[in-house]
This record gives sequence, C-alpha cells and structure tokens, in this order.
Amino acid sequence: MTDATIVFTDRVERVTRVETTASDEWRAAIALHGELDVATAHELHRELTRHFDAGRRVIRVDARHVEFMDSTAIGALINATQRCTAEHGSLILTNVPPRLRRLLEVTGFDKVLLVDTARGHSEASV
Repeated sequence: MTDATIVFTDRVERVTRVETTASDEWRAAIALHGELDVATAHELHRELTRHFDAGRRVIRVDARHVEFMDSTAIGALINATQRCTAEHGSLILTNVPPRLRRLLEVTGFDKVLLVDTARGHSEASV
C-alpha cells in the first residue's frame, strides 16, 4: 500500500492511491484512488513490479475511485500489461469510470489494455 500526504489550507490528509486489496500465489487485486499522474505513477509501477517479482501474473486493477489519470499512469498500466502477456498472464482494468473509459477509447488504449466492460460488478476480487 502506498500513501501520499495532501496538504490543504485547513488540514493535512494521508491518502492511499495504490492499494493491494487481495493476493495469492499467482493473482493480485489492486485498487486505485484519486489522481494518478506523473507525480504518482511510480507508486503504481512499484506495486505492480512487487507483484510480478512475487510471481503473480494475473492482476486486477480496480479503477472505480480514479478521479484523473494521465499518460504516465496509463503507460505504467500498458507496460504491466505487456509484461503480463509476455509471462502468460493478464492485467484486467475493472470498474472503469465513464470519463476514464472515454479517455482510453479516444486514445485507442482500450485496444491495448484489457478493460472489463461487465456492468454491475461492485467489488474487484482475486
């Protein structure tokens, strides 16, 4: 789990942006939160690498709580997808909010990333 500190004018908050919610020997579920951009994409890359190094090859990434994602974070997902594929696994992006789904469609990344289009799933699980 990776935390970030956000300083507001009236408070300071610790926010988890990348959190492993479940894992076993060969699978992991990761939840993303908030904004994933050039400043935070390394957190996503680090968590994905940790799972690959542990031998996990099926990764579910829950994007339900993503408010914004830039090309750096999308690049981290694409690199992880390529690594999964090369190692006979898969990375599945789940619960993609409409604004992020639209971004992936416009850029063509929905053809590169495996995006779960099932409706009604509220929880990502291993």
